[in-house]
Amino acid sequence: MDDELTIKSSRSAGKLKLSEPKPPGSRHPVEYLRVSLEDHEIAASSAQVYIYEPFDLAAFFDGLARHWKGWAGEKEWRSVEDDFALSCTSDGLGHVAMRVTLKSGLYEDDWCVQALIHVDAGQLEDLAAKVKAFLHA
Repeated sequence: MDDELTIKSSRSAGKLKLSEPKPPGSRHPVEYLRVSLEDHEIAASSAQVYIYEPFDLAAFFDGLARHWKGWAGEKEWRSVEDDFALSCTSDGLGHVAMRVTLKSGLYEDDWCVQALIHVDAGQLEDLAAKVKAFLHA
């Protein structure tokens, strides 16, 4: 099992990294993970994001890959505690903009960062497979 997955933006220095899956070193589906987000002048990390149902996150990426030619509106996924969220749009020309939101907690005064990670549509199938393998989903 890979214990880290990095999604690099095709247009900027931005990257989203999923790491430290828990339970560690097992074949059981991942329930918790560290999420790190970097872009330009920001770097943020949330030590323990509870995703509860990894199959939902894997299915989200599978859906992006199935609709690689584009879609209308936004496709969204959120963690159980809403501290990690993805919102993806497609321009129908082979480009996906993934808005990543990462928060330190549930309260209004907790920090919150967002960055856009651009992914080429041709990468979506490989990305979906990597997410599925990382999550053991």
